[in-house]
Amino acid sequence: MSSLAVHPLDPADGGPYSVAVTSDGAVWCSLVHAGAVLRRDPDGSVVVLPLGDSSQPAQVAAAGSDSVLVADMAANAVLLVGPTGVLRRTDAPSPGAQPYGVTSLHDGTAWFTEMGNDSLGRIGILGGVAEFATGTLDGVVSMVAASGDSLWFTANQANVVGYVRGADAVPALFPLPTSEAGPVGIVVGDDGAAWFTEILAGQIGRVDRGGRVVEHPLPDRHSKPHAIVRDARPDGGCWFTLWGSNELGHVTLDGAFSFVSLAETGHEEPHGLAVGVDGTVWVAMETGALVAVTV
Repeated sequence: MSSLAVHPLDPADGGPYSVAVTSDGAVWCSLVHAGAVLRRDPDGSVVVLPLGDSSQPAQVAAAGSDSVLVADMAANAVLLVGPTGVLRRTDAPSPGAQPYGVTSLHDGTAWFTEMGNDSLGRIGILGGVAEFATGTLDGVVSMVAASGDSLWFTANQANVVGYVRGADAVPALFPLPTSEAGPVGIVVGDDGAAWFTEILAGQIGRVDRGGRVVEHPLPDRHSKPHAIVRDARPDGGCWFTLWGSNELGHVTLDGAFSFVSLAETGHEEPHGLAVGVDGTVWVAMETGALVAVTV
């Protein structure tokens, strides 16, 4: 059995999109339509932090105990945001890069995807930015995940998942068996392999570093899986959002599925999600709420 707690957001039309949880227990959410980031503290207090004019925040990722990185598509920058607002802005070197996905590494560096020019960006510990071509053409490089010095990314329109080992390595591109699958969300498991969503094919996939891909078709192939994160429980697996069917899904390491309906929340369009320090799954509902799912 699972329980749902609905936390309506203000502004209601802000467009909750991506979620991250920092080690201080705060839940962060990008508000893609409001040009802001929301922080919800463990005591339930909420603050909305504006990012500036013409901001369109996409993915957020924990960057420290109380701060997050924000990929800002319209600002063409990656922002470091703390409890009081923007702490640092790092501009993408190329115009029209459209930063979308972002991840923070333990060595203090960060990587982000450049959806507009088929590249990855790397922010060094001193703030400098280097760009690396992914080898795709009009691939719409989307989300990114890291483990150690290994980096995984999805290229939505190129229908590939990419892998990079080290900052100067050439990306390896792994084509998906299903054509026009539309990979989006991605996360790295304990074994170094990546799990990803196929939003157009209605499947969850897994690929190892040798490029071996396994696809698990969902019961509803029109459910539009979007974001995916690791399950914090000992038996592992991953949680993912189903934008088309208004559900939270779970896949075990051997490909078995289970689902939690989000219909009773009164909201729709689940996008980003993150697992809290207590195992709660936080889901961003783009129609105006954060939902806490306890399983």
